[in-house]
Amino acid sequence: MAETRYKLVSDLIDIICEIDGVPISSITALEYSHTINAGRTVTIALSSLDQKQLARLGAKVTLKVGQNDVTLADSHNLDFMGVVVEASPSIDITIITAVDYVTFLQTSEYVDYKLSDIVGQDLYFLAADACNYKEIDTSNLLKGSGIIATEEMQLEGLQTRRQFLDKCFTNMEAFIDNTEHNEVTVVKWRYAIKRNKVMDFWLEDPSNKRYEMPILILSDKSRDLVGDGLVTKTDITQVVNSATYQSTKDPAIYVTVTDDDSVRRFGVRSKLYKVEDDQKGILEMLAYQVVTRLKEPTFNYDVTLKNAEHITVGDYIKIKNIAYEKEETLPVVKVQHSFTDNITSKITLGRPELTLKEYIELNLV
Repeated sequence: MAETRYKLVSDLIDIICEIDGVPISSITALEYSHTINAGRTVTIALSSLDQKQLARLGAKVTLKVGQNDVTLADSHNLDFMGVVVEASPSIDITIITAVDYVTFLQTSEYVDYKLSDIVGQDLYFLAADACNYKEIDTSNLLKGSGIIATEEMQLEGLQTRRQFLDKCFTNMEAFIDNTEHNEVTVVKWRYAIKRNKVMDFWLEDPSNKRYEMPILILSDKSRDLVGDGLVTKTDITQVVNSATYQSTKDPAIYVTVTDDDSVRRFGVRSKLYKVEDDQKGILEMLAYQVVTRLKEPTFNYDVTLKNAEHITVGDYIKIKNIAYEKEETLPVVKVQHSFTDNITSKITLGRPELTLKEYIELNLV
């Protein structure tokens, strides 16, 4: 029986794919999914019967994809290196799922991180050292954050490299009050492998006046919108407009900071934080930071676009929200690029979605 000729992704876009060094030419569908502070996942659909044996768990996958000469080094953000973690072979179609090298951090040997090696060090370089593992390229991680590890961060203990990395980034945020911003703001550091196996750390600071223009400007009338187009999501589940910081050394020592304007508009949404510090000045600063960062509702956007496969996590997009009469520049926190009989991209802007653990901590479930 003759093999069915499926429409190939290479009919739409330039692509080079190798699995364990063997060239693949029968890709009928390809999907990239990537969220900040996480690994990138690629799903590949193969039609050729003689390539089913390449669906080996642990096989190395190399992809170079783009609208230009993909033989050039680092030609596109869709360049990918990873390993097969799931395979579903069948007579007609085989589906392979691969993840990038962040998975090596997730499954690493447990490391005993000691306070004596952590306290006083820049969190940026501690995180970079944790990423310097297997084949991950950390050669560009040279900047530093200026955020110093303290005992109160509770970074120590026996844990995987990924667990330690995530602890570092949980604490890698800075309180900014300067002429480069229109108002007091809190900015966060993010990480991802955006291309091949090169780890990238960046400061997410979309309100900084010095930054370049956003990669894209969108409204609900933009021509490149397809499908559901521009979907706005706003909620107050993460709002904290009254924060209390209490010392665990002496529970009688605590400070509460409240934003009266936010309370007037949304009602009191308070939260208690407990830390070891017993200095009221520090407790007040911490409470002020939380209220500054969380006093407003979140505006997130899901955008479905054509001609947007070049967009990746960490990019900035300006949204002109006609319905809410709101205009703001937001970071890309998640992308999903799909290549089938056409090319579409679903992009999430704003804050990442809450995890189940965060929902529980906020008493939402």
